[in-house]
Amino acid sequence: MNKTSIQVEKTKNRELAQVIEPLASYICSADRPRETLLSVLAALFDEVKGTHRATLMHLASHQAESLGLAS
Repeated sequence: MNKTSIQVEKTKNRELAQVIEPLASYICSADRPRETLLSVLAALFDEVKGTHRATLMHLASHQAESLGLAS
């Protein structure tokens, strides 16, 4: 790895930590941390699935346009 990629990785890790730390505190302070963790994971997976679905639709739209199928 070069210096630039290491710096980008450190920045990503810091940004991720800024999201994870409050979320971890929220989960740990919940009355039922295990259930809260599972709910958080389910919400995260749903968000990833939605993003993946939107990406596939976007790619399909571009492919249809390039084939002249879009109206």
